[in-house]
Amino acid sequence: MTSSGKSLFYFGIYAVCAGMLFLIIPNTIISLTYLPTLPNGWTRVIGMLALIIGIYDIVCGRADLKAFIQASIFTRFGFAVGTTVLFFSGEMPLAILLIGLVDALGAVWTFFALKSEKRKLKLLNNT
Repeated sequence: MTSSGKSLFYFGIYAVCAGMLFLIIPNTIISLTYLPTLPNGWTRVIGMLALIIGIYDIVCGRADLKAFIQASIFTRFGFAVGTTVLFFSGEMPLAILLIGLVDALGAVWTFFALKSEKRKLKLLNNT
């Protein structure tokens, strides 16, 4: 796996773990993070979505699918921006910023990994 593939792969593991926690112990996770309670089932829907996204990230990271890896940078930054807006609008507690921060840090890691790979490829092509 390339560095960018690894960054997405490991982020996928994080997403799968988060999704599993929301599926298995939704009320505990909501309580620990001070997130607002949801009607029955909705927390598990969020868990399923995180699990699915995590599986996509793992598979695409391992396969080194550059288009998906590049797209993940924008979507993870978008999620971080969205969580920031939700916090500052008073709709979500501070914990949502931490969740968004993890996405942003993962996106930064992937961005710099891709940039490094492109630089190395350019050097190889010039020799």
